[in-house]
Order: sequence, then structure tokens, then C-alpha cells
Amino acid sequence: MRRKDREITDINSIKEILGECKVMRLGMCLDNIPYVTPVNFGYELTEKGFVFYFHCAPEGKRLDIIRQNPNVFAEIDNGGMLTSAEKACGWSCDYKSVMAMGTARVITENAEKKHALSLLMNHQTGKDFTFEDNDLEGVCVVAVQISEISAKARITKK
Repeated sequence: MRRKDREITDINSIKEILGECKVMRLGMCLDNIPYVTPVNFGYELTEKGFVFYFHCAPEGKRLDIIRQNPNVFAEIDNGGMLTSAEKACGWSCDYKSVMAMGTARVITENAEKKHALSLLMNHQTGKDFTFEDNDLEGVCVVAVQISEISAKARITKK
């Protein structure tokens, strides 16, 4: 990371940023052609590190790519806040962001799907939900095991 003064390494601070954000941009690549899509997400921190979860339709471009190349990149940010200045070059943006590399896999077992969807819904709504097997029909759930994660912030003091 070039700007070490903006780097965030504390796991609790990274979790705080993730908690503020609802959308993850998922980057994938197939045949040297990049594809990025926004997804709602949930996450957990396990003994193996962070795992991000998202859901999607049981077929489509995103799954076609993941099945052929499971290597993905995630970008999550709080949307930023434009900061003004007297001169044009002084304008900037305050932000908090997380970037992560990982490996995606489609979850096939119902118990794991229910767990992932519960985490996703709690992250998105702050509420706990339970799922029945028939709730899982027509939805695909993907887990992204994170292998590298970094976080960064720029916050001006007011």
C-alpha cells in the first residue's frame, strides 16, 4: 500500500468498516475480460479468515465466470464524502474502504446456505431470520474465502 498513513490493519476496525457498508463490488475475470458487479453481502470471521457471502439467481453470467475462474476481488466502501478546498487540486474525498482477494465457491449444502443467508440478512437489516429448505429453491449462495484483505481510510478532521 502506497499510503501507509491511511492503512488500517486492526481487524476490529476492518469489521467496523464492513458493518457500515451494504454493497460489495465483485470483480471477476474470464478469458482476460474483466467483469464487475455490485452485490449485497454478509460476512463472518472464521479461523481461516474472512468469508464473504452473497446470493444470486441460480444461473447467469456471474456464476458462469465463477465456475470457470473462481478467483475474485472484492471492493467495499462507504460511498465517500466530497471535501472542498479553495483550489481545484485541493478537493478530495473522505472514505473508508476494504479490498480483498479470494476464491469463490457455490454453496451446495442447505445447512450452509441457511447459515450464509442468515449472516447476509443480519448484515443488511440488523435482524435475525431463519430459512426453511423450500426458501432455498431458486436462489444460489456463494461463499468467498478471503486470502488477502486490506483497508484504507481518509478522514479529515473538522
